Amino acid sequence: LIHFYKRMTEQILQHISSSSKLERDKGIEKLSESIISKDVATWSSVKKALDIINKDSQISWEEKHGYLMAQKCLIPVFKDEPSSDQGFVQKLTETALSWLTDSEVRVRIAAGECLGELCKHFGPQVYKSCKNVVLLLVKNNLERKLDMENKSGAEEIQETGKLMEKLTRNQSWEASNIFHDTAGWKNLETSLSCLQRMVEGLGILATQFIDEELLQLIFICLNHTNRFVRETGFHVCTTFISVCSMEENKAEDAMEVDTDNLTDYDNPIIKYGSVLSDHLALGLSDNWSQVRLAASTAARAFLTSLAENIRNNFYPKLLPRICLNRYYLAEGVRIYSQNTWRQVAGQRGKVLVEKYIEKTVEYYVESTEANNHAVREAACQCIAELANKIDRNVLKPYVDRLLHTLIECFKDDSWPVRDMACVAAGSFVKCFPEQSRKDFGVLFDLFFSNLTDPISSVRQGAAIALANSVRAFGKEALVKVEEKIRDGLKNIKDQPVESEKYGSFHAGPAEFGVAKKIRDNDISLHENQTMYSCGSLAPKMNRGGSGGCTDAKFRKKSEPWELADGCVHAIAELARVKEYQGEVAKLLPLVSDACHHRHYVMHLNFFSTVCGRLAEIGANVDKKNFKPYLEDFFDMIFYSLESENGLAVSAAEECICSLSKLLGPNILRGRVENYNPGFVSVHDRVVNGLGMSPGGHPSKFPPRSPENTPGTFPGSTFNSSSSPMGIPGGPQRTPSLGGTPTLGGTPPP
Repeated sequence: LIHFYKRMTEQILQHISSSSKLERDKGIEKLSESIISKDVATWSSVKKALDIINKDSQISWEEKHGYLMAQKCLIPVFKDEPSSDQGFVQKLTETALSWLTDSEVRVRIAAGECLGELCKHFGPQVYKSCKNVVLLLVKNNLERKLDMENKSGAEEIQETGKLMEKLTRNQSWEASNIFHDTAGWKNLETSLSCLQRMVEGLGILATQFIDEELLQLIFICLNHTNRFVRETGFHVCTTFISVCSMEENKAEDAMEVDTDNLTDYDNPIIKYGSVLSDHLALGLSDNWSQVRLAASTAARAFLTSLAENIRNNFYPKLLPRICLNRYYLAEGVRIYSQNTWRQVAGQRGKVLVEKYIEKTVEYYVESTEANNHAVREAACQCIAELANKIDRNVLKPYVDRLLHTLIECFKDDSWPVRDMACVAAGSFVKCFPEQSRKDFGVLFDLFFSNLTDPISSVRQGAAIALANSVRAFGKEALVKVEEKIRDGLKNIKDQPVESEKYGSFHAGPAEFGVAKKIRDNDISLHENQTMYSCGSLAPKMNRGGSGGCTDAKFRKKSEPWELADGCVHAIAELARVKEYQGEVAKLLPLVSDACHHRHYVMHLNFFSTVCGRLAEIGANVDKKNFKPYLEDFFDMIFYSLESENGLAVSAAEECICSLSKLLGPNILRGRVENYNPGFVSVHDRVVNGLGMSPGGHPSKFPPRSPENTPGTFPGSTFNSSSSPMGIPGGPQRTPSLGGTPTLGGTPPP
């Protein structure tokens, strides 16, 4: 048995000193099992062997890491042994503090975890003995100073030189700015993390140590140039808020607070809440998604820890930023902010936005000028939300300012920003027709410009905006829209046989998939390049800039078929306007005539749009206005079904199934048979769910049940239904990412 325990001890020691992380983890797991099973002989032998190591031991970083993780497991064991804990705690504290400046980041992190565990089990005396050293490390490392005299400093200088050489190739940013914002800050980040662990370990006992001096030091870190430091600083803030909220929950008079004199309150988070909320507001608007998420975590902890009467003091700064982040590009930030909004605002979200509408509008307008194109897109989505969900009397004083802001956003290099600006402007025209009338001439030209855009989703957004214009201005707008639609559909005959390729690019906004064709074979542009966080630091797509994830150096000239495609979307959206469905139906012959032109390469893309929206048009206009023109589309539909284009085949199948539901299966089959008996077999296969594969052959794959009913466009981001979360009344544009966030308390249509 003695040999067994000895062998077990040797195995654990061998594992925790291994150069492999998996082996070290395995050793820590076995040590934990021996402690849980009260195998005193094993863990005490391991502890005795570890006692040989001290802060001056010349061992590898892997051995240091294994030692610290093993001691972390042993700390709870010695809590109940007062006779021996003093020497153990003192020695481990000194070793961990010494290794907080180790050149290996994993050792520094493990040292911080050890100190946190010591604080958890041995209380404030450990924190007091470590506090000065840890805070001094934070203060001394606020500025980057490379130590040229030791090995780790020399290695860092060498790596820094390589990184700076790469960054100097960037023409939009200074290399030093990028370096300081992205490179690790050595001991500062891990020292902050250590402080966080220690406060977490103390729990409620830490409140006595959270004073103005400590908070001011953390606030400096929240404004630090390095994003890792800012991110860690917000995590520390979250911990401070959490432990202070424990103390707050203990207080019986937590709700009895004089909100006019928060500085007299004992809770440091409330006492210094004004300054903290300023820093949280900056973090919620940070250019880096990781920092924004860390600030979102701190903001949620801050607001949920306060009574409602205290929260009101901080809502004007924080609510607009949380509200905007519900639409932010980064999924983690977006989902977390949506959940935060539900927790904080509940069903009062709409009321709160209306209450603080001035600050909300001010922040949204400011965000449309941000250097980050993802922020500008989210701001446009939020402005559209205001138009559709906020009481019109509340928003009326700000309509002119918001419309002017959206008009400026039409000039943006980023097409998602232009797209959302168009949809938002259309919503304002619909909701505030009188105030929008003076700008309608400018807006109409911008809407029509987007209708010709090379990007399909931008054309769809423009179609919705034009339909909203008709709702707002009636016949006056319809005449102008009809004229543009007629010209656009007729001019498809001028479409060149081959779409213009590389010679048609010139400076201006562009779609990444198109612009990439020019550059995708240039090896020098794709090897040994600087890596960026999407939407954070890459060269930005400004209103007049270039670069970023969607390169704006090229613009593809719009082609006649793309304008015709946009006109089809416009007809489908106009069909939703009941007052003018008769006039809209008269445009269908122009669409069918446009489908007779098959001389150009992209004709199947145009056909797929027509197939996708034809049943929707039929569902919205009266059948008596739709049926006379139905047979004119049969050639195009069955041609698409037999094509090699997968999108066209799928759209045509959905079209046949939707028309069958709309008109009745026997009626549609009879009309197909009367028009061309050769189409009947293809029709039957599609309606019966057997489907077609590209090329007109029967599909070898299981049929896909139709997900779309008449009135929907397969694959579209435009839905005819509405919900309390969505835009009340009429068509809505859902965000390009994720579901539509709710303000809370928005009434259903």
